[in-house]
Amino acid sequence: MDPVTLVATASAAFKGLKSLVEAGRELEDCMSQLSKWAGAVADIDKAAELDKRKPSLFKSLIPSNGKSIQAQAMDMFAAKKAAQRQRDELRQLIQYTQGENGWHEFLRMEKDIREERRKTVHAEMERRQKVKDLLMALGLTVLSIATLGLLLVLVLAIKNQ
Repeated sequence: MDPVTLVATASAAFKGLKSLVEAGRELEDCMSQLSKWAGAVADIDKAAELDKRKPSLFKSLIPSNGKSIQAQAMDMFAAKKAAQRQRDELRQLIQYTQGENGWHEFLRMEKDIREERRKTVHAEMERRQKVKDLLMALGLTVLSIATLGLLLVLVLAIKNQ
């Protein structure tokens, strides 16, 4: 999950959500945009959580997207701050147009969306990463065995000459 892409997705959904709320639409009418925005913010949070975990052996050996650790950290920091600014602006806008109850309703909806996303999308992302790590380990094992076999054949060929 590239933080720059996640921020772009969240920003696009945020602009649509903001325009709907500014037009006086009820939160229930904004569910599609709210779902897109909350999903993108949940993805940003999940990406930040995954970055905090100890990386797998292969991920630590091969930089993600060719970026340094510092660049990845800066992208994630910027993504988190962008999501935080959007949330603050949305809170002010919803409280102004819908009142405090509207904000609490928004928080309940966002919580439901985040929980559903965690159960489905994030679990699938973690499963894919585990499969990728397993396949890399399997490939490395096969490559190592093939290399050892080739060395053994070479040694036997040299010994028989």
